[in-house]
Amino acid sequence: MEYYDDFNDLEGLPRIKNMPDYRPSQPWRGHVKQKKKLSQSEMLASLKEQKDNVGEYEFTYDASRHERDWIVNSLGLFYEMQWFADILRLVKGGKEASVYQCLASSVYPVEGRFIAAKVYRPRRFRNLRKDHIYREGREDLDDSGNVIVKDKMLKAIRQRSEYGRKVMHTSWLEHEYKTMQILHAAGADVPKPYASGNNAILMDFIGNAEMAAPTLNTVDLDQVEARLLFERVVHNIEILLTNELVHADLSAFNILYWEGEIMLIDFPQAISPIENHNAFMIFERDLRRICEYFIRQGVEVDYHDLAKKLWGTYNYRQMPEFNLNMLDEEDEQDRAFWIRIKNDN
Repeated sequence: MEYYDDFNDLEGLPRIKNMPDYRPSQPWRGHVKQKKKLSQSEMLASLKEQKDNVGEYEFTYDASRHERDWIVNSLGLFYEMQWFADILRLVKGGKEASVYQCLASSVYPVEGRFIAAKVYRPRRFRNLRKDHIYREGREDLDDSGNVIVKDKMLKAIRQRSEYGRKVMHTSWLEHEYKTMQILHAAGADVPKPYASGNNAILMDFIGNAEMAAPTLNTVDLDQVEARLLFERVVHNIEILLTNELVHADLSAFNILYWEGEIMLIDFPQAISPIENHNAFMIFERDLRRICEYFIRQGVEVDYHDLAKKLWGTYNYRQMPEFNLNMLDEEDEQDRAFWIRIKNDN
């Protein structure tokens, strides 16, 4: 029960962008095959006709009642927009989000037969420890991906009210979606993002009908392939830096491996190497985690030297002036850092 204890928090989350502002009168229970894209009036008429027999429809994935409610709240409108025709299975379940393999419809130009739906756990980013470290220098985004300028919303975020936490949750999701759009357009190895909203992101599915791509940490490579993939990871890191981005949670756990190629995933915590005072420390941590995996695969590399070299190549400041407001007086590491700074001065 703990895994799905917060699906009710989805109430009040924003609708999908460009989606008619309505909901069906009965809960969605699965998929209905439709041959063509429906207009808004046709969609409303179809939903009305389904009112009495909606319970007959089932999707392939056999979810528990609580998970089903969570899925319906998050993906129901995507289904009504005919982004996908069925939910086939759970690919990944984690503290941050669950990812589902869906059967793509023919309405939208999706690359391949399947589409991945990443559904967030609402409390993940509301309770993220030290979220201020990642949010520093980052603009808060609304459900349309636009920078929030409304005083009411900004005040709610500052006060961490229930409404403010929901706004922040949406901002984390939209930040990941926007980051993926930027990186995909720049040629990075990331899944192509298709749509976002209502607590979920739709993107390319990496894998085939039988299985999803495993994460790199589960794969053992020979030394030659390890060196090639390591260079590819570094290439992607450089694309991030070129676009003034640091992944901020990069490791072999957040890289997919499929047929000799890689895909970087999970970008909600991505930060600016310019605006974030902890950027180099976070960047160096990313490099350490990545290098630890590849060293085990036989690649010889010094993560500290590589981090300094890459950082310097793009002329980012390695030790920018720290932001006192970003220190947590109750955190032991932050207190030790402040004492060290005072002693150095």
